Amino acid sequence: MLLVFITLAATFTPIFAKVSVSEISPISFGFFRFGTAAILFYITLKARKLNLKFDKQDYPRLILLALLCIPLNQFFFLTGVKMSFASHSGIIYSLNPVYAYIVAVLIKYEKFYYSKLFSIMLTVIGIFFIFYENFSQTDVNPEVLSGDILLLFAVLTFSMYLTLGKTMIEKYGALKSSAFVFLLGTFFYIPLFIYDLPNLTFVNLTYKGILGYFYLAVIVAYITYFLWYYAIRRIAISKLTTFSNISPLLTVIFSIIFLGEHISLFFIIGSLITLAGVFIMHRVSIDIS
Repeated sequence: MLLVFITLAATFTPIFAKVSVSEISPISFGFFRFGTAAILFYITLKARKLNLKFDKQDYPRLILLALLCIPLNQFFFLTGVKMSFASHSGIIYSLNPVYAYIVAVLIKYEKFYYSKLFSIMLTVIGIFFIFYENFSQTDVNPEVLSGDILLLFAVLTFSMYLTLGKTMIEKYGALKSSAFVFLLGTFFYIPLFIYDLPNLTFVNLTYKGILGYFYLAVIVAYITYFLWYYAIRRIAISKLTTFSNISPLLTVIFSIIFLGEHISLFFIIGSLITLAGVFIMHRVSIDIS
């Protein structure tokens, strides 16, 4: 049941995001979303009698993590999903382990293995097929390509956050590290929010947008986060990674059902190639470890 909950939470994140940003400005929505999550993390931190004190040499990294996780990632993700499709977001976000591995190799956290090079090449080919339709067909909305590019940057910033944050989580714990990052990241988000104030209106807001806000702020950014770390300690990583590969496919299916999104042949081919690359990356990682 835990695996099912985590999988469904990831599945519906792009769908609820797409619905919500169609009713409220994505930049303002990101501020409300993580502002709420930050408050919930702080309350939890105090309830467990923890503080937000860190070693002086760790503050620069924590500041970088805050910038990556909140203002940068949320701007790219929410703006990208508004311009593109929820189905595209689901597939593109499946690249997260590939991006995280590349970042880890570049900063020398992990060794480079030629066995993973094939996986990386597959994901590049898959994304090329997804993007190719936007380049080749004149009747495709040009906003979709821009949105997909923003989503690629969203995955990159999130992968960097996960990779660079690993040492902080190991040293201080997930709750303490994340509470600080969320609070500081929300503070860094304030200039973007002020800039976006002219675009902020609740005239078009319906129960769907409110439900999307609750889902993304409380269920995903707060509750699912804790469940994920609990699952890592209790469940074999092979099961977790296998279930994580299911989420993008479910996102595509539910995007068709609930949002009426059109899926082209190029997108299907690109998605299958991308997911195959990600799956092979998971299997190789498990075999190496």
